[in-house]
Amino acid sequence: MPSMKTNSRTLILPTVLAILLSTSSLLAIETTTVSNLAGQWHGKSRFTGISYKEATQKTITPQDVEIVFYISANGKVTGRIGGAELTNCIVAVNRGWFGRRLHLWTDFVIRGQIVGAVAPDPESGTHPINAPFNFDGTRISGSIFVIYPMKYPYPFFSLRLSR
Repeated sequence: MPSMKTNSRTLILPTVLAILLSTSSLLAIETTTVSNLAGQWHGKSRFTGISYKEATQKTITPQDVEIVFYISANGKVTGRIGGAELTNCIVAVNRGWFGRRLHLWTDFVIRGQIVGAVAPDPESGTHPINAPFNFDGTRISGSIFVIYPMKYPYPFFSLRLSR
């Protein structure tokens, strides 16, 4: 019966794999979940219009608008952006530890709609939104985009929220 010889090369591969797996497990534990976001978030942002046309033609007087989000532990988001109400909004994890390590995407994203006028003069109605953001443990920072089919997403708000 032939005897199996072990050399340093055959031991290196399993050792490296064991280190990588244990490191990836530790990094995965550090990922923040939606339940960590639960609570009330508030802040203000400069509003110049909900569309590119409103912003560039200066049909809206630039103004600071209050933003209030209520995020539940199950991911449902309610609240308002100025005078517009959030409806059918949910927050979801947008990346894992690997994406965070490579600085790809954002931590979370809110998808849903706003209904009503953000400020007294702009377009009212229902607007689909997408709000990708990062969470640093105490603050949310990102942007809110209006999303329409066959159009480029328009960023109409900067998110800087705290509890």
